[in-house]
Amino acid sequence: MGKKKREPRVRYVKGQGISKVKTAYEIHDLKRYQNLEHYKDVVYQCGKCGTCRTVFKDAYWSRVCPSGEFGKFEAYYLGGKNLLIWAINSGKLNWTEDLAKIFYQCSVCMACVQQCQIPEIHSYAAEWLMAMREEAVKQGFGPMPEQKQYTEHIMVEKNPYMEKHGDRLNWLPSHIKQSPDAKLAYFVGCTSSYREQSVAVATAEILNSLQVDFRILTNESCCGSPVYMTGQIEKAKEIAEKNVNMFKESGIESIITSCAGCYRTWKDTYPNKFGLNHGIEVKHLPEFIQDKLKKDELNFSKEINMKITYHDPCHIGRHMGIYKAPREVLEKIPGIELLEMTRNRHNAWCCGSGGGVRSSFKELSAFAANERIEEAIGTTAEAIVSCCPFCLNQFKTNIKDNEIQALDLSELVRKAI
Repeated sequence: MGKKKREPRVRYVKGQGISKVKTAYEIHDLKRYQNLEHYKDVVYQCGKCGTCRTVFKDAYWSRVCPSGEFGKFEAYYLGGKNLLIWAINSGKLNWTEDLAKIFYQCSVCMACVQQCQIPEIHSYAAEWLMAMREEAVKQGFGPMPEQKQYTEHIMVEKNPYMEKHGDRLNWLPSHIKQSPDAKLAYFVGCTSSYREQSVAVATAEILNSLQVDFRILTNESCCGSPVYMTGQIEKAKEIAEKNVNMFKESGIESIITSCAGCYRTWKDTYPNKFGLNHGIEVKHLPEFIQDKLKKDELNFSKEINMKITYHDPCHIGRHMGIYKAPREVLEKIPGIELLEMTRNRHNAWCCGSGGGVRSSFKELSAFAANERIEEAIGTTAEAIVSCCPFCLNQFKTNIKDNEIQALDLSELVRKAI
């Protein structure tokens, strides 16, 4: 038996997986989820030092920004974006289509934010990047055409994949047992329902194996994350209000998600951006499994002999601070050997599928995915594992010649039970 791997002793910003800066103190009274005006006196503090381009101190100063590395121009890095925001706020620059594209050619993965050592920028830059998208929509320059198209589809068919809402539960096998009066709901999400159905099946089977009383609401719809992340706040809030009302009226008290984006949206965006204090407990699947392991309510009985590497999804990593739970679950599975990539946890390289990038900037999206896949292959792992169906689909789409497998954590848990 080797020494037990320990989670790095890192302090994080409350509610996020962005580690705290220890070299200075915040001097502005800033809040999250505000409009662009709220941050106008802070953006100018950016020193254009370029620290946002590479991992600060750790991970051999590896590069971190897919947008900047692909765009190869200052405007695509955080430093350049800060300067553009300052110019917009001070009236020195006007909105144009090209300006809007710069801010949409970004997955808002927050890797750049993690690296900056100016406290206010370190803790809040992601907020003004999102506020800039909101402003782009108000000014009529956002979202991008493809993002507008899937939003229109969501408003009608409740998913961004141009699929029929009536087909949402086609993945559900007949052997899955649900409890009609359960207070716990499995929120499946659009990607697991329509594209990576193995994740949905595995999750439902895990819940059945653990004899958990749960149900899936037959009228479940998109959580609104793709709409919110592209700055379409009014429509995203409309979706959120309908979801909260439906779940509350159905008597749901707890939600389990297998989608990182759905988790972040229900747990953080609904209450903190939209003021919808729904009071529903929200857990991501790795958290739920971790809790069962700690209570000795789950024991893995089957050995899976496999070397794997774990990819931290941005939505639960830097956005929400979940790094420990997935790793603890994976390390408990007999036969699993976890090999970390150089860029991991709060320094993880984004898969390139979030923030509307995959729909509107396909070359950038593929560039980011391929770099992450190469990094995973370099560990000698047989599979890259994540707990986000969007990341999973991104990897599957971009892996060539079966060089490495792409799996979801739920699939390994189901095999090991």
